[in-house]
Amino acid sequence: MEIAPDTKISAVLKENPAAMEAIVSINRHFEKLRNPVLRKILASRVTIGEAARIGGCQVEDFYEKLAPLGFEVKGQATPSGKVAEAQDSTFPEYLQNLPSSAFHYLDVREDLANGNDPFLLIMKAVEQLTDKNTLVLVNTFEPTPLLQILHKRGYDSYTEVKGPDLVYSYFWRKGEVVTALPSQPATQDFEQLLAQYAGSLKKLDVREMEMPLPMVTILNELEWLPTGHALHVTHRRVPQFLLPRLEDRGFQVAIQEAKPEEVYLLIFKPASS
Repeated sequence: MEIAPDTKISAVLKENPAAMEAIVSINRHFEKLRNPVLRKILASRVTIGEAARIGGCQVEDFYEKLAPLGFEVKGQATPSGKVAEAQDSTFPEYLQNLPSSAFHYLDVREDLANGNDPFLLIMKAVEQLTDKNTLVLVNTFEPTPLLQILHKRGYDSYTEVKGPDLVYSYFWRKGEVVTALPSQPATQDFEQLLAQYAGSLKKLDVREMEMPLPMVTILNELEWLPTGHALHVTHRRVPQFLLPRLEDRGFQVAIQEAKPEEVYLLIFKPASS
């Protein structure tokens, strides 16, 4: 199989499953591929070039590890050893022109390590932005759901991978912004819905999963949820990042906060959707 910077990781793994260990050996950042759920979700969306950028390595590192498995490089490798999508990694001109005092840093790594959801903290910081400053979110991974939410609200962003577990995400206003938080689907009578889907219910407990695995797992389960069925999720908290993504996909959710660090979500798609 010929490979190039735009080759999807999923295509490489499908061609030769042994490629997973070869890729993992490049950088410990790729250990996530060992998780079957993350592998299924991420590998189909990420190319070799994008993976190199995320992992802070070079496309040639992939070529070197995959060559013994029979993979051949399509065309010429980038002479400089840089990722083909170098333009994406160029620090935006807007940020280059800002003084250092205009960068406001918010480090959420400790919150994530302690199992706390920093969503509201991040949103509060974002809403304090003007057209003359930017928020630098310090995280351990690229917060794709957050990027999508804020883009819809009128913010631009740029992600810079500093290391395997250190990612800077920059957010700034690009014009008029929507100030309201992402809407939360209306909470319906939980017990009534639970009885309605009693015979068509799949249960999922994500309380012991590390972020962002709970949301990834839930969205993956919903992709395969049969029509007329519902997904019953036991979570540690109301997942603020997840709610707008459910709404975008046409799902509704009933929420029951049973006790501290135990929240039930009943996720379903109405028959008329």
